[in-house]
Amino acid sequence: MVDLDAWPWPENTLLARLSPRSRRELLGLGHERYCKPGTLLMRQGDPGNTVYVLRSHDTSVSACVKITADAGTLFAIRVSGDVIGELGALTPNSVRSATATVCTATIAHCIPGNMFLSFLNEHPDGWQTLCRTLADRLAWSDQRRLDFGGWPVRRCLARLLVEFAESYGRPSESGVEITVRLSYEELGNLIGAGEDAVGLAMKRMQLKGLVCLRNRHVVVRDLEGLRNYAELE
Repeated sequence: MVDLDAWPWPENTLLARLSPRSRRELLGLGHERYCKPGTLLMRQGDPGNTVYVLRSHDTSVSACVKITADAGTLFAIRVSGDVIGELGALTPNSVRSATATVCTATIAHCIPGNMFLSFLNEHPDGWQTLCRTLADRLAWSDQRRLDFGGWPVRRCLARLLVEFAESYGRPSESGVEITVRLSYEELGNLIGAGEDAVGLAMKRMQLKGLVCLRNRHVVVRDLEGLRNYAELE
């Protein structure tokens, strides 16, 4: 029996912010669906109002769902404790604004839109928590737009890796391992840079001892040093 009260929900996700009682009640709605890597949860342009609350299959590997535009361009990732598809519940008769593809073994709690809205209305921390989550996403998108405005690639990449290490990192012998596996192309999608430029910036950070690669995951070896590097002009 899985003890979801003791589950390690990443900080600042929807489930981490809900009270234990509200979290239990939300996870009790709808049904659970096991999703293997490659599972398509929703496709841009399709109708639908089901809300998906994510959790990892086990505590050793974080859940990861990539959010892409129709052309396949990555613009966000979601992990255990996150919610996706909530805009479909909030806007009747809408279509999906993005495609969501599962990257690691994930349990999706599938909640009909009307049940999700009822939950928000019946729990004082429901709407507040969802609004904080949406505000965080807007701030994140705004920061990425600023990154597109002319900052050096190495600075944009360093800032992104710091955010990922703080949000999705886990301690390892080498430092803080970013549990979400992303290619150089995908990292470039998130900061508005080409794959070659990202590769060059990553190589420079490796030479400085700030990061390394292990099993195709980025490991931040010196988090404070990477923060300082991200602020260099």
